[in-house]
Amino acid sequence: MSSSNQSLLPENTDNLISLTIDNQSYSVEKRQNLLQACLSLGLDLPYFCWHPAMGSVGSCRQCAVTQYQNSEDTRGRLVMSCMTPLTEGMIISLKDDKSQQFRETNIEAIMTNHPHDCPVCEEGGNCHLQDMTLMGKHINRRYSGKKRTHLNQFLGPLLNHEMNRCIGCYRCVRFYRDYCGDKDLNVFGSKSHLYFGRAESGVLQSHFSGNLAQVCPTGVFTDKPFSHHYSRKWDLQTAPAICPHCSLGCNINLGQRSGSIRRITNRHHDEVNGHFLCNTGLFGYEHINHNERLEWPLKRNNEHKTTDKLTPEQAQTLLTEYCDTPNENCIAVGSVRTHIENNAALLRLVGQQQFYLGIDDNHAQLLNKLCSAYQETSLSPISLAEVERCDAALIINEDITHTAPRLALSLRQMSRNAGLKKAAKLGIKYWQDDAVRNITQTTLSPIHILESHRSELSDIATQSIVLTSDEQTLLLQEIASLLTAHLNSQAEQPVSSEAKAIVNDLIAAEYPLVITGVQHRDLKLLSLSIEIADTLKRLKQNTGFYAVTQAGNDLHLGMIATNSDQQNRSQGLDSLLKRLNSGTVETLIILETDLYRYLDKFQLDDALNQVKQIVVIDQLLTRTAAMADLILPATSFAESYGCYLSSEGRLQFSFATMAPIEERLAPWQWLSTQIGTPSYSELVLWVSERFPQLKAIETFAELTRFNELSPFRVARQAVRSSSRTAIDAVEHVKEEQPPIDLNGPFTHSMEGVAGFRQTLVQPISVLPADQWSPKWNSDQAGSRVGVNHTREQSSSTTSPWTQGVRIFSPKSQPKDLGYQQTHSSVRLDSEQVRLTPSANLYADFELASYSKALASLAPQKLARIHPETARKWQLEESQQIRLRSDRSQVALECLFDSNQAKNTISIPTCDFRQLGTWARLTPLPAQKRSETSTQERVQPLSNEEER
Repeated sequence: MSSSNQSLLPENTDNLISLTIDNQSYSVEKRQNLLQACLSLGLDLPYFCWHPAMGSVGSCRQCAVTQYQNSEDTRGRLVMSCMTPLTEGMIISLKDDKSQQFRETNIEAIMTNHPHDCPVCEEGGNCHLQDMTLMGKHINRRYSGKKRTHLNQFLGPLLNHEMNRCIGCYRCVRFYRDYCGDKDLNVFGSKSHLYFGRAESGVLQSHFSGNLAQVCPTGVFTDKPFSHHYSRKWDLQTAPAICPHCSLGCNINLGQRSGSIRRITNRHHDEVNGHFLCNTGLFGYEHINHNERLEWPLKRNNEHKTTDKLTPEQAQTLLTEYCDTPNENCIAVGSVRTHIENNAALLRLVGQQQFYLGIDDNHAQLLNKLCSAYQETSLSPISLAEVERCDAALIINEDITHTAPRLALSLRQMSRNAGLKKAAKLGIKYWQDDAVRNITQTTLSPIHILESHRSELSDIATQSIVLTSDEQTLLLQEIASLLTAHLNSQAEQPVSSEAKAIVNDLIAAEYPLVITGVQHRDLKLLSLSIEIADTLKRLKQNTGFYAVTQAGNDLHLGMIATNSDQQNRSQGLDSLLKRLNSGTVETLIILETDLYRYLDKFQLDDALNQVKQIVVIDQLLTRTAAMADLILPATSFAESYGCYLSSEGRLQFSFATMAPIEERLAPWQWLSTQIGTPSYSELVLWVSERFPQLKAIETFAELTRFNELSPFRVARQAVRSSSRTAIDAVEHVKEEQPPIDLNGPFTHSMEGVAGFRQTLVQPISVLPADQWSPKWNSDQAGSRVGVNHTREQSSSTTSPWTQGVRIFSPKSQPKDLGYQQTHSSVRLDSEQVRLTPSANLYADFELASYSKALASLAPQKLARIHPETARKWQLEESQQIRLRSDRSQVALECLFDSNQAKNTISIPTCDFRQLGTWARLTPLPAQKRSETSTQERVQPLSNEEER
């Protein structure tokens, strides 16, 4: 999208005005409200109901200031700053007696029903209410009456509920219902008897419900997994990192104590995740603390049938011995969930011909296609912030609610842009949230969704068209032909009303958007999506495009495939299985990939049994690691430095939060001796030379540059961190020296510059280790940082270490990829059925699934089938069926679902990866259902079946 593209929220930042606050002149952006202006100037003004992402409703009355008509006015009048627009020359006072007394009286009234439980409240020291109470100068409580009390609710495994702490700011329901679009949380009662909760106890259904712990300014909603291993905020050692689960690359802060990750909080990034994370990002960290984490190198002792613990030196020697084979007999498997540098080290060790991507061949082919499109066409992916600025969208067969949840949340905000324009014409500011929603009502920007199963975004969709993939292909061909006709000023061919409505909305939009992905494993759909976006880009220069990939770091594997010779572009796991079955492989090195998640168990067992030596480098004792002859323990993303490449094409650096425990090493360190690259910098420079599109990674080659240019380092721990000398006293009385981080800008102690001060002394702009500033102890300090700079200011003043580097840019002379080819459909016989993946963000991401809280939210594994299709197969509700392809087979229980496309079956993503896009369906007799195992060996298909 063009860099000149202006956001609807906020608007043009060039329009500055001057105002006077407490006899001091300032220049601020005109289109924000007075509260935003005060906070962006670093002034301390208390507030509750306002939030930088949700605007103002004026319900708490805590941000009162005095406004004067002119310089002669000595009395002034009280106004609520969050509801007051800025005007040129306005005169304001925050410190006059009238407004200070009002704010003090107001906070005292708010606190009359609040319990005195700060010492035992989990928000203590991280509480916005505490900060605002002190800022409002309410110190002595005079109220001695009876406080109202409430019964709490069970809200699921992610949040605790303590309604007695509520101050009635309405933030929770505004976030949950208005911002996220979910409906099962509401407000009940009136006046001082408000109740924020569900109609009855039950699990909150929103995929963003975990944010309530940060959105709530008090302790009504608290982080339940955090409470199981609780520490005060000042006792946590923190550092900035990147979420490793989905492909969006959200920015996070990790907090640890005593070698255990305790919680994750959102780290504000204007262009990516803004102020909110999905539940998987917030709670998917338990794999780091899991009891199956590997800590020592392990060797299989076949002679004594034992597992031997090795020293790192012994493990390195054995690895060298295993790798000392003819090059073609040593092959390796890369990973989608590890840092780029680790895959690069393995690639350098075995070479391009012997390196296999840690994904199936079909997935590799799609990533290859996507990377080629970014290199050769006018397309480049846009950021989530730019998604929110679009005004029409087409989503093509990608359930982004589950594959890219933060993108789905941005799309919900995008749907409001038509209403915001309507309100703007009436003079209503975008931040006046309640007024804007009253005016807009059901006015939404057009969103058209093509899907195989009706998704959770259908409530904001202009059209939600449920079709099979072949039917979608035909519809997309109509859309492409219509766009081509517009581009070439040709007469339109007769097309369906759905295609015409989609094209009309896209062409009428100022900033149209096309979203697709690789979830469907359909090269035809992806090619047509690229064709449509490319043609639309030629028609509308401001066209946006976003293609969702499936893992935290899988897009760079597509670059590896694209960079290889034409004949070796699809070196995925299917190709690996054939290579292993050839019986020529002596050594197999597997990097952070559980092959059993992708391949049939029995086929994989047979293939691995033909390998002489298997080496697994991983964090956890997976099923694949259990088959290894040598296991090398790898660091998690919390213990190592490295780069992630998001599906936006944003290269971001993730810092380590804690030192590696026991003998864990980053995978590239285990391989450094074998590849002759002892330093991290040398490896990164090799990557930048080998892959031209990743040349920007050389920016992150010199971590030591931080320490060379400044004598100051940034402390990971707060100055109030307690028990430093006694934290290990239960084991020994000796005070251990904190681990030394020789490379990065952070220390593993409280020694160093406090995070909020580091920008004053650090020549390179590094993100602070935590969110804190004087008087702002809660995580709201992060929200305050978010309003201190506009997007335009942030982009120009921050470095790649904080913003990342976008590596894709539209080509000035794009190539013609030859879209005129016809897309033929695959013919299925009467016993075959088309399969589609049923994505779920609590079940699909491997590392996140180790978190008990998230695992408990994963749905039952079912086969969803349309009732008409079920009648065709003579199936009954809840009957088990067997699905068998040439790759694997699985038995699942049927669920009749009218939201499913006819003649297709939707199955869990993990089963879809193994089966592929089609299978033979066999209904299982009722008496055999309990006897059927999903792990039966796949029988070879006959020649007729294979055809």
